[in-house]
Amino acid sequence: MLSIQLLLMALTSVLSLASAAGPEGCSTAAARFDIANTTIAYVSYHKAGEVIDLPGTSDTCYGFTTNITANLCRVVLDTATSDSSSVHFEAWLPDDWNGRFVGTGGGGLGGCIDYGSVGNAARLGFAAFGTNSGHNGSSGIDYFLNQPEVIKDFGYRANHVQAQVGKELSKQYYGRPTEYNYYIGCSTAGRQGLSSATLYPDDYDGMLLGAPGVEWIRIVTQWYLIAERYGWPDVNTSAYVTYQQFEAIAAKTIEILDGEDGVVDGMIDNPTHLKLDPQIFSCGAGFLNDSVCLQNGEQVNTVRLAYQPMVDLSGHFVYPSFTLGADPRTFASNTINGTGGFGSTFPQVRDYFRGIVYNDSNWSDLNLSIADVEYASSLDVGLTNTPISKAHLGEFKEAGGKIISYHGRWDPTVPSELTEWYYSGAQANMNASLDDMHDFYRIFFIPGMSHCSTGPGAWDIGQGSPLDPDMLDAEHNAYLALVNWVEQGQAPDLLVGTKYENDDVASRNILAQRSK
Repeated sequence: MLSIQLLLMALTSVLSLASAAGPEGCSTAAARFDIANTTIAYVSYHKAGEVIDLPGTSDTCYGFTTNITANLCRVVLDTATSDSSSVHFEAWLPDDWNGRFVGTGGGGLGGCIDYGSVGNAARLGFAAFGTNSGHNGSSGIDYFLNQPEVIKDFGYRANHVQAQVGKELSKQYYGRPTEYNYYIGCSTAGRQGLSSATLYPDDYDGMLLGAPGVEWIRIVTQWYLIAERYGWPDVNTSAYVTYQQFEAIAAKTIEILDGEDGVVDGMIDNPTHLKLDPQIFSCGAGFLNDSVCLQNGEQVNTVRLAYQPMVDLSGHFVYPSFTLGADPRTFASNTINGTGGFGSTFPQVRDYFRGIVYNDSNWSDLNLSIADVEYASSLDVGLTNTPISKAHLGEFKEAGGKIISYHGRWDPTVPSELTEWYYSGAQANMNASLDDMHDFYRIFFIPGMSHCSTGPGAWDIGQGSPLDPDMLDAEHNAYLALVNWVEQGQAPDLLVGTKYENDDVASRNILAQRSK
């Protein structure tokens, strides 16, 4: 079993890096770096436990400070990707380097460095990189309007450049090449990982991908299309179902289906294989009280439609249904002052269609239709969508690459069934057997986990921040399981998830553990 100790280089190797790493090596690093099209903004040395400010960070990102997780050299840099675009990076280069490089991505519309993932990786001894995917901030359209090169960076190029620059910077800093190269990310960052594995199969040796946001255009539009199925933005019809009703239905669905896996624990283990007739939520059926029960057949049909897969203009299924029992807040909280509107609930739709699809700041999300979605998908501007129809990982497999993917069964943002669809699509496109797929690509579904993390289930497999020092082994930490697979050939058959009190990993107060 791989432990944190096995991630560190032998003492002699560490000592041989002393002249390159550490405070003295960091102080002279800027003068030593020479990377094409790259400008070093600044270099600074930090001790583990420091809290540093992040000037210039967008208020749509994760905060204006972050915690340093190891004694390391922090490098801030920018790489030009065209005459009109560049990508912003941070490198955290730990003194106790383990010979490995890791790149990370960002969620939503990108634009934010994932300091949690960067910090976790540096804590484990990786030379860790983070990127803003070519623009600053996770909402807005100004950086996309009339900027096709910036869109390419967000779609696929930033991650490729991150791999190139990250490996070279690590080599120049430590004085020798990286031995293995990894990528970690969730949601949009998961999509970016699969895109890289397809387009640039030699960039990374292994990938840890959570809830990959493939079919990205359909992900960000699903809430609108679900709501429109029952008349939104007209919220005053007899068919309209309120958020309070949907919330009660989701809770009762869990109660009804919970025991299907043989254990009553407040979670549905495999919701994609279960069905439920919404007729049972009608008034008088005895399942819901009069304040939230479905008042008529139109409301029953509304709920039935909400839990059906998305279709294209020809009526073909193109996207999974909303997950039974998942939190319906995003598509059901769709009123502003009593009228139809999403407000700030899911601004990526407006930003994406205004800035990328139509290049029109006046486009209204209230007019979104299936035709818009099909048009955007057909364009796939900047390869931002990563459709299942183009899922093909044959070259990545042939290069020896490995993928561990995880997905919460309680995910309200990216239905876990989408990961099943992508896996099956890649298998079909590659003409591969299930054993062929298992040889390089394994998925772990986590009951009770929301989007990427948190939730009522035992969700923590090392993807959260901070890391629990008692869980740094290949059974409890997916990072280390991936390293074990890539470098030792030991494929993971299970991961043990941990549920902490109040989802506070730092407390180390464990409520439950469960194998996946």
